[in-house]
Amino acid sequence: MSTALAIINRHRNVLLIDVVLLAALYLLPSFSHLTALPLYKLEPMRIALIVALLFTHRANAYLIAFTIPLASAWITGHPPPLKAVLMGIEFSVLVASYTHLVNKDRIPAFVALASAILLGKAVYYSMKFVALSAGWLGGSLVSTPVQTQLILAVGTAAIFALVEQRRGDSLPWRN
Repeated sequence: MSTALAIINRHRNVLLIDVVLLAALYLLPSFSHLTALPLYKLEPMRIALIVALLFTHRANAYLIAFTIPLASAWITGHPPPLKAVLMGIEFSVLVASYTHLVNKDRIPAFVALASAILLGKAVYYSMKFVALSAGWLGGSLVSTPVQTQLILAVGTAAIFALVEQRRGDSLPWRN
């Protein structure tokens, strides 16, 4: 029992961040329905992932990357299960490419995150195109306007870079 408490105590900040992120994401569809605002266009799952990148360790960021879309599909029914898997892969690519660019290539945070978001989106849309062509998914290839996605990618990367610069090299998953 004391070992379990020690583990929980050691990881309490990560657990707290995860619980807050997940609760916010679970409540977002209800809030969106109540207000009739299309909050999904603000890419809340990506924002949650980026918060995890900033304030937790890399393994947790991967966990968040793959499980948030799946949990959302299971709890709220949106996105559809196959699309949730594609989003999980997209977010995992984001984490992997950001980590590589920052740690191995020493690219500044803004450029690394913007590049990682764009690479993740390229992978996602490639997989979604295949799924749509094969008839595994319905709908259109792009549901959120590309301009909105670019603005969010640049804005998110800028805010992330400012927070990371303020924190310096104290990010928990940095090599």
